[in-house]
Amino acid sequence: EGAQILQGAIVQAGAVIGDNTIINSGAIIEHDCVIGANNHIAPGAVLSGQVTTGDQVHVGTGANIIQSVQIGRKVVIGAGAVVTSHIQDGMTVYPARSYIKEGKHER
Repeated sequence: EGAQILQGAIVQAGAVIGDNTIINSGAIIEHDCVIGANNHIAPGAVLSGQVTTGDQVHVGTGANIIQSVQIGRKVVIGAGAVVTSHIQDGMTVYPARSYIKEGKHER
């Protein structure tokens, strides 16, 4: 109930989408994934087969989660992250990132 699957998203066979979850534009939810309630799967994110997410998870733009990974509750997966192992409740996963500080480009 209340789930939204936006234009260009792909949800494959056997996937289960929890209440009030957003599968945003161009996201891919592969076969047999179980997505918890109140999740946001951002544009371009890819969840390979049999990924499970707990409730209140945010998967950032362009993130990739390999097959059979389990994501706990209240997890944030940063934009562009590549997740290759299980993530415990409440964790934040950061990819490599760049930002501007005092006029210099840093990594």
